[in-house]
Amino acid sequence: MLIPIRTDNRLTLTPVVNYAVIAANVAVFALAAFFPARYERMSQPYLLDPSAPEVHQFFTSMFMHADWVHIVGNMVFLWVFGNAVNDRFGHVAYAAFYLAGGVGSGIGYVLLGGMVPVLGASGAIAGVTGCYLVLFPRVRVTLLAWLLYFIVPFEVSSLVFLGFQFIFNVWASLSGAGGRVAYVAHAAGYVYGIGIAAALLGLRLLPRDVYDLLSLWKAAHRRAAYRRMVAQGYDPFNPQRNTRSAGRQPWQAAPDAAESEEIALRRRISQAHASGDLPTASRLYLDLVAAADNVVLPQQQQLDVSNQLMADQRYGPAADAYERLLHTYGGYEHAADIRLMLGILYGRYLGQRDRARTNLMAALERLTDAGKKAMARAELRALDRQ
Repeated sequence: MLIPIRTDNRLTLTPVVNYAVIAANVAVFALAAFFPARYERMSQPYLLDPSAPEVHQFFTSMFMHADWVHIVGNMVFLWVFGNAVNDRFGHVAYAAFYLAGGVGSGIGYVLLGGMVPVLGASGAIAGVTGCYLVLFPRVRVTLLAWLLYFIVPFEVSSLVFLGFQFIFNVWASLSGAGGRVAYVAHAAGYVYGIGIAAALLGLRLLPRDVYDLLSLWKAAHRRAAYRRMVAQGYDPFNPQRNTRSAGRQPWQAAPDAAESEEIALRRRISQAHASGDLPTASRLYLDLVAAADNVVLPQQQQLDVSNQLMADQRYGPAADAYERLLHTYGGYEHAADIRLMLGILYGRYLGQRDRARTNLMAALERLTDAGKKAMARAELRALDRQ
């Protein structure tokens, strides 16, 4: 048995909607525990009956659970993975996403041949974990493995753990396994969560991250294309030789100018940074961002370029550069200072009060310098007066 207990994902806001969903599930189960006979008699119309489904059942069934094992298992998964999805979506969008996931998994159960009435939040939670798989595939998940008389903690990436969960539920659905477990609803929930998250990222309705699943796939594709080009004779550091021999090189049949441009820009940024020419490095960085999606520089380069953009009063690009720094280097020791800077940028210059408040509150939780904490509080008071 594998039980997830935490991830190393960092939150920027309190996931109050996820807390409320957990509380609602626990409250309904407590009602069942205190009044079991009456609850069992009254609850039957609220289970999802695939032979005669009613609209309300798709909603009510997702807040009901059969026993302690059922609700504890579901709530652990929702706590571990739902908080980060709530953080990324925001409160209203997460509430809609969660409820739609429960409804979608129920529809999948009915359409794909469910036989008996079902209850439980598993389908909605499968949607949440499928979404987490797409948004945070590189996040480390701490698991407890129950081996006979021993409990062993270990870590794996969410891509490995949730990918296994998805594959297992699809296999169980197709093979007809399950008994009392509605694997079909789980699989439908995973497909919903993965599909919605991928669509939102692809349409850029959610902010992209250099480590989301789509970015990792694109980066892997670009690396494979680059290796093929080099194996076939392309020399990224000697463009003149490539030009002279263009008629004889097989990779020239399908050149990828974007990849070679990114390599060249990164090289020029490194040279400018090493020589202390930060204005040139920042200008080249903006060219790099325009040429390739979700790029980020080595940590010190990214920080120095971000600071230079701020000094040049290029506030929008500076905020974006700082955000990329935090997303990529989550353990950065001065992350609280960056949050303070982002709060000032969003509040004073970019007119994004919600983002400003979120970053300032996050900074206040971690700052130790009294002067910086006073600055953060002053910025929050200024936001309240606006």
